[in-house]
This record gives sequence, structure tokens and C-alpha cells, in this order.
Amino acid sequence: MSDTTAAEAAEKAATWAHCAEDANKYAHEHEQQARKYAIQRDSDNATTYQSRAEEWVRLRGTAVDMANMWANVAGALQLAELGERS
Repeated sequence: MSDTTAAEAAEKAATWAHCAEDANKYAHEHEQQARKYAIQRDSDNATTYQSRAEEWVRLRGTAVDMANMWANVAGALQLAELGERS
């Protein structure tokens, strides 16, 4: 079993949160591009960009879940570390 500290878990939470922010940005960019192609009646590119946007949305969901999990782990570890010092 790993000996992860609260600080390490918080760092992992922050990394996953940053990943979620990036995925959100890229999802919106791909959705905008898909709309532009749809307006131009370029259905192949519209479909491709919409598919990529959906992939980014799924990644964003996973990243949010991981960030929350690591934040919870960090909180639990912090309580455990504080209890050890008492």
C-alpha cells in the first residue's frame, strides 16, 4: 500500500482539476468548430469535431471525479495526520 501524504493527495487533486479545466476548454472549442462546419454544411468535419468535443466532455467528467476523489483522500489523510500529532 502506498504511503501518500495529505499534501501529495492535494497535489493530485489540483492536477486533476487542472486537467478538467483544460478538457472543458477544449470541449467548448471543438463544439464551436463543429457549429462552424455545420453552418458551412460540411457535415464530415462537423461530425468529427462534435465527436471530439464529446470525448473531451467525457474526459472532463473523469477528471472532475478524480479531482474530487483525491480531494476527499487529502482531507481524510489530513485528519489522520493531525490525529497522529495529538
